[in-house]
Amino acid sequence: MKWVSVNNGTSEENFELWNDDTKLANISFSKSTRIARFVSNLTKRLFFFEKRGWFSRKAIIKNEYGIKMGNVEELKAGAGKGFVEVDGRKYYFVYNQNNSGELELYDESMQKSLLHCSFNTLTTGFNKTKSLLDSKFPSLLMVLCWYAFQPHSATTAADIAA
Repeated sequence: MKWVSVNNGTSEENFELWNDDTKLANISFSKSTRIARFVSNLTKRLFFFEKRGWFSRKAIIKNEYGIKMGNVEELKAGAGKGFVEVDGRKYYFVYNQNNSGELELYDESMQKSLLHCSFNTLTTGFNKTKSLLDSKFPSLLMVLCWYAFQPHSATTAADIAA
């Protein structure tokens, strides 16, 4: 899987999620707000994102009803490692190891790799920040996890994890 930036000159930032030659979803962020519109073959959703914390910074995702769905916490600013929690499940992520632009998502104990996704086309924006939480990375990661682990289709989840 991979995220691709498809900005088309509008006032929004647009990204598409691809699996091989199949477009799975797209997400558009309003630049003036922390709202994202998500569209896939499964559903259309609105997500709200915010940052919290003074010493332990987190990016939080809420659904269209204002209910918290999860969060991303980076272990150390710039480390590219941390935890993502979505729908009550906690996962460990490793991003951009060896400057690859790749994300690997593991179960909480790091025993099993659950998901692999390329952020190669987006890495320049992420590398300019001190923390991944200062970019669109946590939003894309949370939406990716939410989408991938939906009970919509066993084949989709299996394809994504492969």
